[in-house]
Amino acid sequence: MPFSTRWREEPLDKVESASRFVSAKASFVAQTTLYGYVRTRAGTRYTALFDDDLFVQSLNIAKWQVFLACTADLAGFVAASVCAGTDRETEARLALALFRGALADYPEPEGAGPDWEEEVGRAETRLLQARPDTPDADAAFRGSADALVHWAPISDELKVLDEGIVRNSIRFKWRDVRERTAALLRAEAVLQDFRPAAAAVGD
Repeated sequence: MPFSTRWREEPLDKVESASRFVSAKASFVAQTTLYGYVRTRAGTRYTALFDDDLFVQSLNIAKWQVFLACTADLAGFVAASVCAGTDRETEARLALALFRGALADYPEPEGAGPDWEEEVGRAETRLLQARPDTPDADAAFRGSADALVHWAPISDELKVLDEGIVRNSIRFKWRDVRERTAALLRAEAVLQDFRPAAAAVGD
C-alpha cells in the first residue's frame, strides 16, 4: 500500500487532526526527498531503474523507513510545540499518541522489509525518552535526515559525497512544515483533547 500525502488544511485542534497532519506531512517530506535524491543521482537512467526488481525492493524499504523516521520526528516536534511549559511525561505520551495515530492507516505496510515492527518499536522508545529543555529546531528532525542518508538506495561512495546536500534538502523541507505547524496548531485545544484520553488509559 502506498502512503498518501493528501491532507485538507485545517486547524490542528485535536489529537486526531494533529495525527493526520503528522502522517501527511511526513509522507510528503519522505517521498519528495528520497525520490528527489534518487532521481538526481540516476539522471536519465531513473525510469529504467524501475525494471530492476532488486532496486525496486530496496527503494520500497527505504521509502517506508524514511517515512517512519519522518513520522517520529514530526510527532515529537508537534508534541513539544503543544506541551511547551508542561511536564515531560505528557509530552512523551502525546508524541507517542500522534506517532501511533499517524501510522494507523499502515498496520502492515507492503514492502517495508522484515525489520519494520522492530523499527517501529525503536522509534516509540526514542519518543518516550527525555528531551532537552530547549531543543534545537533542526536537531528535532535529525532522525529523518539520518534515515534518508542511511536507507537511500545509493552507493556508499556517492553518499559520502552527497551527505551534506542531502541533509540540507530534508532540513529545508522541514522548515516549511514547521511554519505550517506554527500557523495551524491550537496547542491548548490539543492538550485539552489529549488529557481525558490519557487519563482514561491510566485508569
